[in-house]
Amino acid sequence: MEDSQSLRPKQAACLVCRRSKIKCDYSPHENKCKRCIQLDSECIRPTFHAGRQKGIKKYGDPIPRPPLPPYSLCTRKGLDKALYQIEQAIKRARTGEQNSEDDKAIGNLQALLEGSRAARSTPASSHLRRGSSHFNSPDQPDLSSDDDDELNNTPDSNTYMSLHHHNEENLAIDDAENPLQLLARASNLQLSPKPISGFSPKLPGPGAGRKKQHAEQPDEDPEMQSFFTAVRLNFDVGDDIDPITMGLVTEEEAESLFAFFHGKLAHTRWGLDPKIYTPSFTRSRSAFLCTSIMAASALFLPSAGALSKRLSYHCKTLAHRVIAKRHKSVEIVLAFMVNVPWMFPGQHSTDDETCWYVNMAATIAIDLSLHKVLIPMEVIGSGSHTALARGDCLDPRTALAMDGFGHIEHTSYLGQRLLRRRERCWIALFVLERGMSLARGRPYTVPVTRVIKDCDQWHRSSIADPMDGHLTSMAVLRRDLDSLLNTVRALCDGSQGISTDGGLIAQSIESAIERFFDSWLTEWGFSIGTGPQRRLPPYVEILVTHTRLSTYGGVINHPTAPMEVRQFFRTAGLSSAVTVMRAVIQGESQLLSIPNNTTIMVSFAACFALTLSAYATGSSMLAPSIRNLIEETADVLERVGSATKHRNGLSTLYGKYLRHIVKKAATAGDGQSQANTHPDPTVHRGGQLGTPSSTAAVSPPINSMGPPASQPPSMEAQMWPGTLQLSSMSDDQIAEVLNQPGNEFDPTFAGLSWDDMNQFDWLSWPNLTDLGF
Repeated sequence: MEDSQSLRPKQAACLVCRRSKIKCDYSPHENKCKRCIQLDSECIRPTFHAGRQKGIKKYGDPIPRPPLPPYSLCTRKGLDKALYQIEQAIKRARTGEQNSEDDKAIGNLQALLEGSRAARSTPASSHLRRGSSHFNSPDQPDLSSDDDDELNNTPDSNTYMSLHHHNEENLAIDDAENPLQLLARASNLQLSPKPISGFSPKLPGPGAGRKKQHAEQPDEDPEMQSFFTAVRLNFDVGDDIDPITMGLVTEEEAESLFAFFHGKLAHTRWGLDPKIYTPSFTRSRSAFLCTSIMAASALFLPSAGALSKRLSYHCKTLAHRVIAKRHKSVEIVLAFMVNVPWMFPGQHSTDDETCWYVNMAATIAIDLSLHKVLIPMEVIGSGSHTALARGDCLDPRTALAMDGFGHIEHTSYLGQRLLRRRERCWIALFVLERGMSLARGRPYTVPVTRVIKDCDQWHRSSIADPMDGHLTSMAVLRRDLDSLLNTVRALCDGSQGISTDGGLIAQSIESAIERFFDSWLTEWGFSIGTGPQRRLPPYVEILVTHTRLSTYGGVINHPTAPMEVRQFFRTAGLSSAVTVMRAVIQGESQLLSIPNNTTIMVSFAACFALTLSAYATGSSMLAPSIRNLIEETADVLERVGSATKHRNGLSTLYGKYLRHIVKKAATAGDGQSQANTHPDPTVHRGGQLGTPSSTAAVSPPINSMGPPASQPPSMEAQMWPGTLQLSSMSDDQIAEVLNQPGNEFDPTFAGLSWDDMNQFDWLSWPNLTDLGF
């Protein structure tokens, strides 16, 4: 054994064993050592030289060294060292003293510059041509399965890192508002290759780049570098959660459910582009979104009861999985928003997960920078958009890379649609969150970003969706409402002078409100209106009129508003409340998929009108007419809430309870009218504004979701004889009725307080103190 070891020729350890600092065990007849065989790596062994290398002296011997020039090459590192080498090579080339190393460095630099110019000038690669094939034409898109595979190719995380680093070569701190993003930027700079002089025209791939970084930086912790990187997508896909793979639905059923959603439900749930979100594409991006779309469609199909139950249960499971697994994507934001409109009621009116879903969607959306303006960084660097801060902008190439589409050119047709889907998602989230907050009395959480400020013409695009106009109109209304509230508040606060005319202040406030809504209607009525009169769709009309009603309610309740202002706007507020209910009754056929937030808005309008009508004089027919209108509204809410046996709509509960409190108000009103000609408003409120706890014995059970037992129209007409049919009147006719001499309010009316409305403990009415009042 010893003889064999002595006869064995000496050979240096391979590079792998040297790096691991272990003994290199190999056989003379083998080309690889045991370690390299295990790792299946190339075994490179340099030539072994016995003894010390030339120029190395024993320890302790003085080593003569030439003096170092100031700030020489050996004291430079990284990028500074590479730039110094190139500068010296160029200087020597000018004087004719260059050597072979200088020629090599200059040649590599020229090749690198030419390759960069060629990459920028090339309009499309084979990947881009395949990506663009998703749409055969702007009018007739065709997303095939092969194209979806190309779309679903998520590039390596280093692709996004290198792209992000390339876009930020000017080292501008455009994410100064985000400390975590700054840390990620710093990590990207540290991971950049050091030896610039080693560049060649053939750039290594991401995998080779990682190996080179680890080889040159063995002291850096990979886990730490992975932690301080930019945001990464985390898709919720897999055979264990895919609804089609699990057998919950077939591919044919999925196609049918998607078509139903885009054709029948898109007008109440904005944010999805039907030309992009096909079943195959959505399935490859998010199981949560795919299941949510199909569950929403099955909810309105009479023969899909069992399918709806399976999909709804799986959808809730996926929602909790998204939180536990920290999944992030634009599709997950859309999935949370798709679930909000038709969420099942809980045991209590505040038990649903609407607010939680909206907040989760907003959190993920901000993490993915959906709130930023998509502008190329070279445009920002040129100074043409000086009004935009760098922190408010995001390069389109970076956005596509973040979404997993780094191989698609941002100027292509497909790239433009993918970028527009990000903007649509953020605008839809803004509209949904503002509407939810306005309906439920919650403070706003989604900010008014630059995308929202500049969205007035966003719907005017060659690749716009038909519902983009409706979405933009509501975004503009919600956005500009803050300025209107500030104007009204300033007028009320400025009326505290002793000699201030309350009537003049009331007219000024009325003029500001009317001018605001007339301007909006002039701008958007023609764009999204239908028919010769360009009437707004029922869903949009309810949202707009409820916004007007909330504004009037804030004026009535504002603490500094003069008495004349409060009395003046009681008629305007009642007119808006009647208009909301009339829109529900007349547009029932288009409101079969009425969202939960809209149901709460309608219920608020009904209770607002019911409370104000309590102050009408005893001889007026206004209160019975309002009660009759609320009865009709309750019938519609019950019918649309039980459109299918498995619908389980929230509007059914609200309709039943509206009917119940109207009957109680009528009973209390009749008793008081016999006792006194002018009813005491306090007694009226105590009789008509009951709470669930005080009326549980006579109210129908809230969990009973059977078909509503609506009364025939003849019985409803007999219930309130001699009443006015407000549901069939126009706006002018309603205003004329409310202003008739016989319909004046009781002299004791001193303004509607939110204490009156808060008697409805089953609803959280808007507290306009939190909204600016």
